[in-house]
Amino acid sequence: MKSIGQKLILISFILALLAAVAVYSYLQTLKKEEIDENIITIKVAVETLPPGTLITENMILEIQVSDDSVLVDYIQDSAEIIGKYTKETILKNEGFHAEKLINKGEEDLSLRIDEDHRAVSINVTGDSGVSDLIKPGDFVDIIVYLDEKKDGDKIIRPELSKIILQNIRLLAIDKELKREEGVTNEEIPARFLVTLSVSIKELEKIVLAENTGILKLALRPLGSVTIDETKGTTSEELIVELGESIKDSSNEKGNSGDRNNNSMETFTTYRIKKGDNLRKISQEFYKDPMKYLLIKKANNIKDENLIVTGEIIKIPEDN
Repeated sequence: MKSIGQKLILISFILALLAAVAVYSYLQTLKKEEIDENIITIKVAVETLPPGTLITENMILEIQVSDDSVLVDYIQDSAEIIGKYTKETILKNEGFHAEKLINKGEEDLSLRIDEDHRAVSINVTGDSGVSDLIKPGDFVDIIVYLDEKKDGDKIIRPELSKIILQNIRLLAIDKELKREEGVTNEEIPARFLVTLSVSIKELEKIVLAENTGILKLALRPLGSVTIDETKGTTSEELIVELGESIKDSSNEKGNSGDRNNNSMETFTTYRIKKGDNLRKISQEFYKDPMKYLLIKKANNIKDENLIVTGEIIKIPEDN
């Protein structure tokens, strides 16, 4: 009898153990189902996306989070993200908030501007704006023309033409942001607006130049990024250059006639330095200070003591 009792106790223990295991497994199943019900899938950025980025499918990663997480406010549907632009920076592994995205077509101009640039519009005409043949996306150089400025008989600023900006991207013409190939206006407008993308420093320069002189655009070749250093050209230098061209042309033709028969005298240019005066300059070029009158006459200088440092003057040849 004792042996049978022991067997019954052992069987009872085994049955109790099996029941406990079954109950535990059942409770674990209920817990798993409860956890599964609290998990959601959201979309996050694979890498940091700066403002103005067009979002594509490979920029999005799916992750699972609890539905009581702070991440539940992020967009869960990829269709609501792909094809839009970032309005603000979205960090790596950060979700997509609707307020940080811009629909394609919204605020197009702001999306075209580099972070360290600004958009600025200037007035141009048919002759100063490449006959209205420029299009959004083109790159241009900008030239300013400044007329001569005088204080009485004293020349404060010579007549000058200077390239002030190079390789500037054209964002829009009037309100047109898109480039339409093969479409040209039958009539060149008398005046229109061009919007340019410029740096902060260039912005200050172009605003001042537009209000000081006359601006002209020069269209650059496609793909050209070369920046050429120029010092500008004054009317005096142009006249001298033309005079030298006439002289060279005459020499090539074997012209041995009287130089006074030429329509234009020949000159050398000289930039006035601090401490200069006409007699000193005359001594330098002619080895005779008294020939300063030649320089005075060639430059229409009324008072020999009123010459400006930095001004370029003509030095005529001593006949």
